[in-house]
Amino acid sequence: MNRILLPALVSLLAMGCGKAAVRTQALAPEKPAPAVTTQKETAAKAEPEAAEEQAPAEGRHEVGDYVVYRFSGSFQKAPVTLTERVVAREKNALVIDFILEEGKVATELRVRLSDAPETRGEVLGVQRIEKGKLVPAGVDEYEALMAKTMVVADENEAALGSEHVVAVMGNDLLPAKRTSFRVKIGEKKATLTTVVSDKFSWGDLSGEITADDGSVIYRAEVVNVGHVVETKTGKEPQVARSDYEDYE
Repeated sequence: MNRILLPALVSLLAMGCGKAAVRTQALAPEKPAPAVTTQKETAAKAEPEAAEEQAPAEGRHEVGDYVVYRFSGSFQKAPVTLTERVVAREKNALVIDFILEEGKVATELRVRLSDAPETRGEVLGVQRIEKGKLVPAGVDEYEALMAKTMVVADENEAALGSEHVVAVMGNDLLPAKRTSFRVKIGEKKATLTTVVSDKFSWGDLSGEITADDGSVIYRAEVVNVGHVVETKTGKEPQVARSDYEDYE
């Protein structure tokens, strides 16, 4: 998997192997979402074929891969960040640490997800990370954590259309599609816009719900994505790490 970072973010890759010796926390930089422009506007800079060549390759997540999302808007009192990092790969499953940061409060879960083609994404097990220890937990805790990052439209009134765009993430250009929908959130009429790319394996690149009065109800954006390789000295970058760094 190619390592990509958003503009103005510092390189966070360390080479080597071994196990971290110190506890570190998820990085939560307040940076703008990836720049998205129509392919027509970027034709002079990069042809679609070039964009595909530079985009991260599709494929399986590997140990050390991580992504950081930022969620903001009136649906929350303050922005929150969600970090996901792959800590182990099994035959047909991934073990991923989820770290939700709400101000100074962090909730950490270690989740086993199916990676089998027919059940990919299905939750196989959940553990809570508390003071450096793993505590058995239920799927309901994982669902409650994820619910803090979502807004569900009460009514989807109409699809407004789609267009092909190019998402610029650092030096990488990702061919993507931007789609808009007319929705209702409670009594408010709003527009939901999503940007997705087959070249970005973590999920949507961004999503936004904007009310007719211009206020932002919900915004989801990628602020950091990459890969961390641990060193024997324990001097890894302070990024995407939970309070429990052992996996057996």
